Amino acid sequence: MSDKKIGTRYACYDILRKIQENKAYSNLIMSNLKESYGLDQMERRFVRSLVLGVLERQMLLDYILSFFINKKADAEIQLLLRIGLHQQLFMEVPPSAACNETVKVAKAVFDRSRAGFINGVLRNIGRSEKKVADALESAPPHIKYSVNESIYKLLNEQYGDKAEKILAAFIGRKPLLLRVNTLKINTIDLVEKLVRRGVEAEFLSETTVTIGKGSSHVIERLKKGEYFIQGLGSQKAVALLAAAKGQTVVDVCACPGGKSFGAAIDMENKGLVISLDIHEKKLPLIDRYSDLLGIDIITTRAFDSRQVYPELVEKADRVICDVPCSGLGVISAKPEIRYKSVEDFGGLYQTQRRIISSASKYLKSGGIMVYSTCTLNRHENEEIVAGFLADNNGFELVYERTYFPFDEVGEGFYIAKIVRK
Repeated sequence: MSDKKIGTRYACYDILRKIQENKAYSNLIMSNLKESYGLDQMERRFVRSLVLGVLERQMLLDYILSFFINKKADAEIQLLLRIGLHQQLFMEVPPSAACNETVKVAKAVFDRSRAGFINGVLRNIGRSEKKVADALESAPPHIKYSVNESIYKLLNEQYGDKAEKILAAFIGRKPLLLRVNTLKINTIDLVEKLVRRGVEAEFLSETTVTIGKGSSHVIERLKKGEYFIQGLGSQKAVALLAAAKGQTVVDVCACPGGKSFGAAIDMENKGLVISLDIHEKKLPLIDRYSDLLGIDIITTRAFDSRQVYPELVEKADRVICDVPCSGLGVISAKPEIRYKSVEDFGGLYQTQRRIISSASKYLKSGGIMVYSTCTLNRHENEEIVAGFLADNNGFELVYERTYFPFDEVGEGFYIAKIVRK
């Protein structure tokens, strides 16, 4: 495994095998590529691209393979076939190289007969452009975009013609987005600093920078506390909250802390942010990153926000209510969600109803609560808010919006602004 080319493909195979066998999350397992596989920066970029590509097109890859093999191969052989096929069809890798490098890994981990089988299948596919094109053309929508059929049906029922556009937007990588810590640096100065270091950084708004090439350098400099990584949907939710200095803000499902940080920065680090989360072990991450950002108004408390925290009743000017959700709006970042069934989401609805009900009790008269999710599912979004308002006459919906992954936000996100009368 000393050859670098074998190393990158072997790393992909090993990572995908661990994801398949251990139900591991791709973002966690690929967080230490340098240490785990000894890969340089360019190799790590290739591995991430190939692993995520296979994950986001897995059903389509298997569908195409079904035209060339009589029955699905055993799990590990199927993994290598997906790796080779994805390179042939969706990456700028010559078919012969994709085949040869994949077969090298097969020879290293299997016997020669299985390596020969992989070689034969991939070379046959490489010679069969029309057959591949016909397979791509015939794929049903849920196969074409590699999502559980129940997810496609839900999106189609709720969003109609937008469904395929939504799913198409989940293919490929999204730019990295930074929320600027204006307590330490203004956005223009940060962009200039990053550009001087060779990063593709662009000014998006007074508080947001978008990153192209150079994201690894950006991640390495997180400890400077000049910014943190946050999607644009979450940033818009915090902006809608309109937290001001001197106010009290309660964040009911706070971890990993981005919305609490954003509110504290908007408050100019003056006032109080109470960050609640059921996962006590995660709260020290908020404390440590608050220190890096130079924020000292955040206090963390372990609490199950399905319940009511008595000491906070009618004490908050603002409430952040970003609830646990199905994550259908961030499939591009979490490809494992593609293969879940809608039936898996049923238990979330009751949790969401309980959290919004409890969170609303913290608001003072005239206070604002922002309810948000990173999903595209009206059962978790509009219907939760409508149900809450039907049961609580003292509140008014003043704004709501669903963002789609093909618009300026780049992900699916729902935001509702609710005011206590």
